[in-house]
Amino acid sequence: MIRLVLFDFDGTLVDSNALKHACMRAIVADLPGGLAALEEARRLGGNRYRLFAEAARLLDPCGEPSAIARRGRALAAAYTRCCARAIAAAPERRGARSALAALKARGIKIWVNSATPHSDLLAIVRGRGLLAWLDGVLGGPASKTANLRAALAAEGVAPRQALMVGDGPDDLEAARALGTLFVAITAENRLAGKGPFAMRDLARLPALVDRIRARPLRGRKASVPASRSARGNLILARSRKSH
Repeated sequence: MIRLVLFDFDGTLVDSNALKHACMRAIVADLPGGLAALEEARRLGGNRYRLFAEAARLLDPCGEPSAIARRGRALAAAYTRCCARAIAAAPERRGARSALAALKARGIKIWVNSATPHSDLLAIVRGRGLLAWLDGVLGGPASKTANLRAALAAEGVAPRQALMVGDGPDDLEAARALGTLFVAITAENRLAGKGPFAMRDLARLPALVDRIRARPLRGRKASVPASRSARGNLILARSRKSH
């Protein structure tokens, strides 16, 4: 029986991945060597702060360290502002809001689990009017696996009673690491999949959850401790009045 559903944000609830990529490029496009530095920095991975810190270093490898650090922070801040404007106007993935409403009506706990820095994510979710549907919002710098672990612990839910919905490899990795069920959103082909657990949008998700909930849960309830970093980012939205 499904008691908890977690959603990735960008690309899953909101069609915003391309907008974020455009913002990333726009921030460095006018800098000599900016796009090349960005692509090299992206190969190292990490969040926006690490990425733009590395891009700033590549743009001025012989520069003074404190000046490079300031430039990296400024680039990351500019990217955050660009994303906030773009995502505020981005379309929702088809069926997103109706899926949230349907799951909430069934008494299922709903969380967002994203790599976006927590404070930025919370502002975006609040600005789009989604907090009323949510029981929790977790973002970076904690990993999606740590966030998923924290949500399971906070709700007292066993992994097989939870469903992670996402469009990226990190979403799938988190679900596999903790043994939750997983639905792949395939609209942008970031994940391959077919069958009932792969869908291009969220229109069919409530019906799938109903079918899963009809199955008996097997095995003992797992105890899942929350990580300290994820717990620190925990924002619970227990009622509409609290928003």
